[in-house]
Amino acid sequence: MQSLYFKIFLWFWLAMVLVSGTLIFSVVTTQTEFTANRAEELDKILTSLVAARAADMLQDHGMGALADYLESLDSTLHWQAFLFDDEANEILSQPTPAEANIIAQAALQTNDTRFLISHGRKYVAKRTTGSDGTRYVFVMSEEVPSVTSILRAPLGIQIIRATVVAFMAGLVCFWLARYITAPIRQLSTATHRLAGGNLAARVDGSATQRKDEVADLGRDFNHMAEQIESLMSSQRRLIRDISHELRSPLARLGVALGLARRHANPESVSALNRIELEAERLNGLIGSLLRLARLESGEALMEQSPVELDALLRHIVADADFEARGRNRFVRIIASEPCIIPGNREVLGSAIENVIRNAVSYTKEGTDVEVSLLTSENGAGKQAIVRVRDHGRGVPVELLADIFIPFYRVADARERSSGGTGLGLSIAERAVHLHGGDVKAQNSPEGGLIIELRFPIPTAALREIAAAGAQV
Repeated sequence: MQSLYFKIFLWFWLAMVLVSGTLIFSVVTTQTEFTANRAEELDKILTSLVAARAADMLQDHGMGALADYLESLDSTLHWQAFLFDDEANEILSQPTPAEANIIAQAALQTNDTRFLISHGRKYVAKRTTGSDGTRYVFVMSEEVPSVTSILRAPLGIQIIRATVVAFMAGLVCFWLARYITAPIRQLSTATHRLAGGNLAARVDGSATQRKDEVADLGRDFNHMAEQIESLMSSQRRLIRDISHELRSPLARLGVALGLARRHANPESVSALNRIELEAERLNGLIGSLLRLARLESGEALMEQSPVELDALLRHIVADADFEARGRNRFVRIIASEPCIIPGNREVLGSAIENVIRNAVSYTKEGTDVEVSLLTSENGAGKQAIVRVRDHGRGVPVELLADIFIPFYRVADARERSSGGTGLGLSIAERAVHLHGGDVKAQNSPEGGLIIELRFPIPTAALREIAAAGAQV
């Protein structure tokens, strides 16, 4: 059992049950000892009186009266009583237990009251003397008091009491465990939201207004989240500001490059071409940074509409295949299902295009980049899956999760030779997350890298999206 809530509940509940059981056991033990001592003293007095009365009843009124008297003891005191003569023979010749015969013989030898407990019954024997001096031994037998009788309730009542105690203990433990773990669950939820990219995730007031260590932990988490959000916002703002500021000198560089070409001699053309190429790369990098900053801030999804994902995919693949053929590579759709999802067409297109361009860069010459669009059902509902597979060397398994980090390079020299900036997959991941989806990368058993973009298709919105698409 891994749940902290159930662990706390179970241990508290067991502790309360054990405490209740220990208390009941101690009461029963004490009461049993007290009752036994009290009963012994009472038996000595009462047995002596009853024994003398039985002897007088026999001598004054005969055996019939004795039998009636012993029977009345059974009905009133629940005693099974016997009267023995001085030779330890039962006077009424009724069947007697072996224990009664044994204790009767022992009582004949002493004036003290004798006790014997056997098979759950107590035997008490007392020697007495009749009015004519004849000795007799009176023996009575009764059941030994049980725990339930000590508690003065039948067994059924005791079971009900135990059930009520266990239920009430469970109810108290349920509330106590819930009180202890509720802020921890809120903290766990906020942690998952923060780890998922929601920097505004906080633990609410009910978990931070308490006067205990858990509340301190919640306040510390909120402070940490605020610091992280502030740092990330500053970082994004810095990237956005730097990117904007770089655009102006880059534009001036383009103008200067155009002027230089007018007066350049043939020997300078090669150097100017190189400058122009690097300026274009820098311009593309700045554009990617700005796009990434927009995605992380959520500005890119200001406008959403029904998007025919299959039509968008065909358009992107056609453009990518046209460019890839110049490098002896190909892009083709191997499967496609009609699919409409809510989102921003430009952002979705950018995500898919970046993944396909990344695959074109690393697939081997003469091979295809295989693209498919399928829909499937999972526990959360229906989803669209865009799968892109290249025929390259793949990525080491331990580095698969890192390829979506901005500027991350699996192999620095190979990435630079491809002309990539290390931002394409990062932009794709942010775009997919903004649409409520997720990205997964894995190596194909036949070789190459497979990247899957999964987009949820809201069930409630399917009809509206389809109707809007039909009207268009």
